Amino acid sequence: MKKLRSLFPLFLLLLISCNEQKNKDEITISGKVNDFNGKNAELYLVYSQPGSKNFNKPLDIDSAGNFKIKVRSSLALDAFILDKKSFANINFIYHPEDSIYVEFNSGKKPLDLLKTVSFKGDRHQTNNILVAFQILREKNNLGYGAISPISYKKDVSSFIAEIDSVKLKQQELVNQFKRNNRLDAETEEWINLFAYETYYYFLDNYGNSKKNLPSNYYNYNNDISTMTTSSMISWRNLSKRINSYSSNIMNPYLRKRFNNIKEDIIDGKVNVDSLVVEHIKENTTNSLFAQLLLSQYYTAQFEGNIVEGFEKNNDLIAEIIRLPIIKENLNNYYMETVAFINKPDIYTNEVLLKMKDTPVEETFSKILSKNKGKVIYVNVWATWCAPCIKAMPDSKKLIEKFKDKNVSFVYICIESKEDLWKRFVSDFNLGGGQHYLMDKNQSTFFRKTMEIQGIPQYFIIDKNGNIVERGNDIHPGNKITEEKILSRL
Repeated sequence: MKKLRSLFPLFLLLLISCNEQKNKDEITISGKVNDFNGKNAELYLVYSQPGSKNFNKPLDIDSAGNFKIKVRSSLALDAFILDKKSFANINFIYHPEDSIYVEFNSGKKPLDLLKTVSFKGDRHQTNNILVAFQILREKNNLGYGAISPISYKKDVSSFIAEIDSVKLKQQELVNQFKRNNRLDAETEEWINLFAYETYYYFLDNYGNSKKNLPSNYYNYNNDISTMTTSSMISWRNLSKRINSYSSNIMNPYLRKRFNNIKEDIIDGKVNVDSLVVEHIKENTTNSLFAQLLLSQYYTAQFEGNIVEGFEKNNDLIAEIIRLPIIKENLNNYYMETVAFINKPDIYTNEVLLKMKDTPVEETFSKILSKNKGKVIYVNVWATWCAPCIKAMPDSKKLIEKFKDKNVSFVYICIESKEDLWKRFVSDFNLGGGQHYLMDKNQSTFFRKTMEIQGIPQYFIIDKNGNIVERGNDIHPGNKITEEKILSRL
């Protein structure tokens, strides 16, 4: 008994140590909207991590304007708080174990809100500097308003000349800010990447809208292949660059390289994932870049509920991906996707349970009961969402293809004004669809229960009322969408 008593303090110490170890990656993000009246702010935490999906989590604000949320990360990364009322982004950096605190007033314009931002607690000096640079960028109109929509109509050389002049101004702004502020290496790294965020955004957008571009057009992405771990502090911007590199440099190269075995790939005789993994392993000399390229490839696969390639190439993937946070995030996303694929009834029941006694329960129950025994294709959109609007002609074609089948097309419009919704529905002429408008309160609950990070978002519900497909890859213009709907019939 004496021995047991003497061991008890040691056991308690070990227990505490285990709990500390378990929570060492936890980050607390809290703050206050100083002039909150219940209506003048709507906040979301927007962040992502290597190997994970993008998160857009609504923040609960109490009556006094306070909010609090916790995330986990073993790496120093960045995120932002989005106020949907003003569309202001409050950017900040966080490290493992940080407690980030921020106060601000609501504002009708992004710049007005940003001027009231004040960080306290961990990383407060760094994050106040980030906000100061963000304000400077907005004041000089070097953000998303740096060019007009007319610029996209210019020929390639004229467009590049205009964009290069924007980049020079952004560079001058960075130099000016460095002269006036003492920056540590981390802050300087983040500002360098954030300053040119819109430069790359404009180039990507222009390229996506044009055909017959010069073969070297996307070469502006090649510089990210030499990245270092310190670059990841601006992960939000870096991940966009990696996606652009994959889509516009790596994928076209692979299509050209393996064009001679295209039929074997289509027939399933050759595994595409094996080709991608082998290519990254053999041709990417920067280990970190190889890990991020591969993890981005598979997060896109998981978003489309595709896991076969990951399972088949697991050993080879493990050889390439060694950074613990990427490995852990990717495996968690894989298990989440497998659970969704294998047990859609459990996932659906969880969704219905979350909806219970919320403003969206009646609408969603009505959709399921009205279309009982049918396959339901759900399109979540908004009147202000350009990609949503762009996809509507394809949606009309999809309705036409399944007009004689046991398929219902449901359009759920969120965060939109009624008069605009009615006008758009009339203009789209989607006569074969069922249309629902969710008010602001319903939209918030719907996003939360359905885990909708961004729109457009699509769902396929089978004849038993189970959500069996979700994501952006089943957009109405994608051939795979037709196949997935048919498979459920």
